[in-house]
Amino acid sequence: MYFWLGWLTLGLLWYIGALRRKPGQDPYEPTHVGIVLAASAAAFVALGLFGARPSPVLGLNGGALQGSIGGNLIGPSDSCQPQPDGGWRCSRYDDGLSGTVSYKVHANGLGCWHAVRVGGVGEGSRKRLSGCVTLDDFVL
Repeated sequence: MYFWLGWLTLGLLWYIGALRRKPGQDPYEPTHVGIVLAASAAAFVALGLFGARPSPVLGLNGGALQGSIGGNLIGPSDSCQPQPDGGWRCSRYDDGLSGTVSYKVHANGLGCWHAVRVGGVGEGSRKRLSGCVTLDDFVL
Protein backbone atom coordinates (compact mmCIF):
# COMPACT_ATOMS: atom_id res chain seq x y z
CA MET A 1 0.00 0.00 0.00
CA TYR A 2 2.80 2.40 0.89
CA PHE A 3 4.50 1.68 -2.42
CA TRP A 4 1.38 2.57 -4.41
CA LEU A 5 0.79 5.72 -2.40
CA GLY A 6 4.44 6.75 -2.67
CA TRP A 7 4.48 6.19 -6.40
CA LEU A 8 1.32 8.17 -6.93
CA THR A 9 2.64 11.16 -4.99
CA LEU A 10 6.40 11.21 -5.48
CA GLY A 11 6.34 9.53 -8.90
CA LEU A 12 3.88 12.02 -10.30
CA LEU A 13 5.83 14.91 -8.81
CA TRP A 14 8.99 13.57 -10.43
CA TYR A 15 7.25 13.47 -13.82
CA ILE A 16 6.06 17.04 -13.41
CA GLY A 17 9.58 18.16 -12.54
CA ALA A 18 11.13 16.16 -15.37
CA LEU A 19 8.75 17.66 -17.91
CA ARG A 20 9.47 21.24 -16.85
CA ARG A 21 11.12 23.12 -19.69
CA LYS A 22 13.85 25.68 -19.33
CA PRO A 23 13.22 29.17 -20.68
CA GLY A 24 13.66 29.29 -24.43
CA GLN A 25 13.21 25.54 -25.04
CA ASP A 26 10.54 24.24 -27.35
CA PRO A 27 7.56 22.60 -25.66
CA TYR A 28 7.19 18.84 -25.64
CA GLU A 29 4.88 17.15 -28.07
CA PRO A 30 1.73 16.22 -26.13
CA THR A 31 1.62 12.82 -27.84
CA HIS A 32 5.16 11.99 -26.70
CA VAL A 33 4.32 12.93 -23.13
CA GLY A 34 1.15 10.85 -23.30
CA ILE A 35 3.03 7.84 -24.67
CA VAL A 36 5.68 8.05 -21.95
CA LEU A 37 3.07 8.40 -19.20
CA ALA A 38 0.98 5.51 -20.59
CA ALA A 39 4.04 3.26 -20.93
CA SER A 40 5.14 4.09 -17.39
CA ALA A 41 1.66 3.39 -16.02
CA ALA A 42 1.50 0.08 -17.92
CA ALA A 43 4.92 -0.95 -16.58
CA PHE A 44 3.82 -0.01 -13.06
CA VAL A 45 0.65 -2.10 -13.35
CA ALA A 46 2.57 -5.06 -14.82
CA LEU A 47 5.14 -4.95 -12.00
CA GLY A 48 2.36 -4.67 -9.44
CA LEU A 49 0.59 -7.71 -10.87
CA PHE A 50 3.84 -9.66 -10.94
CA GLY A 51 4.53 -8.78 -7.31
CA ALA A 52 1.03 -9.78 -6.24
CA ARG A 53 0.81 -13.02 -8.28
CA PRO A 54 4.27 -14.21 -9.42
CA SER A 55 3.39 -17.94 -9.57
CA PRO A 56 2.26 -18.02 -13.22
CA VAL A 57 5.71 -16.72 -14.22
CA LEU A 58 7.98 -18.30 -11.59
CA GLY A 59 5.99 -21.48 -10.96
CA LEU A 60 4.80 -22.66 -7.57
CA ASN A 61 7.34 -24.40 -5.35
CA GLY A 62 7.25 -25.80 -1.84
CA GLY A 63 9.43 -23.09 -0.33
CA ALA A 64 7.30 -20.20 -1.58
CA LEU A 65 4.10 -21.98 -0.56
CA GLN A 66 5.53 -22.64 2.91
CA GLY A 67 6.47 -18.98 3.24
CA SER A 68 2.91 -17.96 2.38
CA ILE A 69 1.18 -20.46 4.65
CA GLY A 70 3.32 -20.65 7.72
CA GLY A 71 6.48 -18.64 7.30
CA ASN A 72 9.85 -20.27 7.68
CA LEU A 73 9.98 -23.14 10.12
CA ILE A 74 13.04 -24.27 12.02
CA GLY A 75 13.59 -27.97 11.46
CA PRO A 76 14.05 -30.65 8.85
CA SER A 77 10.95 -29.79 6.79
CA ASP A 78 11.26 -26.13 5.86
CA SER A 79 9.09 -26.35 2.74
CA CYS A 80 5.79 -27.86 1.69
CA GLN A 81 5.91 -31.40 0.37
CA PRO A 82 4.06 -32.34 -2.85
CA GLN A 83 1.44 -35.07 -2.48
CA PRO A 84 0.37 -37.75 -5.00
CA ASP A 85 -3.10 -36.18 -5.36
CA GLY A 86 -1.58 -32.95 -6.71
CA GLY A 87 -1.89 -31.10 -3.41
CA TRP A 88 0.71 -30.15 -0.86
CA ARG A 89 1.39 -30.96 2.80
CA CYS A 90 2.55 -27.89 4.73
CA SER A 91 3.19 -27.07 8.36
CA ARG A 92 2.94 -23.94 10.45
CA TYR A 93 3.36 -23.08 14.10
CA ASP A 94 0.21 -23.27 16.14
CA ASP A 95 -1.16 -20.10 17.70
CA GLY A 96 0.60 -20.83 20.99
CA LEU A 97 3.96 -21.33 19.20
CA SER A 98 4.36 -24.59 21.13
CA GLY A 99 4.40 -26.93 18.12
CA THR A 100 3.55 -27.30 14.48
CA VAL A 101 0.27 -28.21 12.81
CA SER A 102 0.01 -29.88 9.40
CA TYR A 103 -2.29 -28.68 6.65
CA LYS A 104 -3.40 -30.25 3.39
CA VAL A 105 -3.14 -27.50 0.78
CA HIS A 106 -4.53 -27.09 -2.74
CA ALA A 107 -3.26 -24.23 -4.91
CA ASN A 108 -4.43 -22.89 -8.25
CA GLY A 109 -2.37 -21.59 -11.18
CA LEU A 110 -2.27 -18.04 -9.78
CA GLY A 111 -0.68 -19.26 -6.53
CA CYS A 112 -3.81 -18.80 -4.42
CA TRP A 113 -4.39 -21.63 -2.00
CA HIS A 114 -6.77 -23.02 0.58
CA ALA A 115 -5.69 -25.32 3.39
CA VAL A 116 -7.45 -27.68 5.78
CA ARG A 117 -5.84 -28.77 9.05
CA VAL A 118 -5.04 -32.46 9.33
CA GLY A 119 -4.02 -34.30 12.46
CA GLY A 120 -3.82 -32.64 15.86
CA VAL A 121 -5.69 -29.54 16.89
CA GLY A 122 -2.76 -27.51 18.19
CA GLU A 123 -3.23 -24.54 20.48
CA GLY A 124 -6.01 -22.53 18.86
CA SER A 125 -5.01 -23.29 15.28
CA ARG A 126 -7.70 -22.58 12.72
CA LYS A 127 -9.24 -25.48 10.83
CA ARG A 128 -9.13 -23.69 7.46
CA LEU A 129 -6.71 -21.16 5.98
CA SER A 130 -6.53 -19.40 2.63
CA GLY A 131 -4.30 -16.90 0.89
CA CYS A 132 -2.05 -16.31 -2.10
CA VAL A 133 1.68 -16.60 -2.70
CA THR A 134 3.30 -13.20 -3.35
CA LEU A 135 6.74 -12.16 -4.50
CA ASP A 136 8.08 -11.80 -0.95
CA ASP A 137 7.31 -15.50 -0.36
CA PHE A 138 9.72 -16.35 -3.19
CA VAL A 139 12.38 -13.90 -2.04
CA LEU A 140 12.27 -14.25 1.73
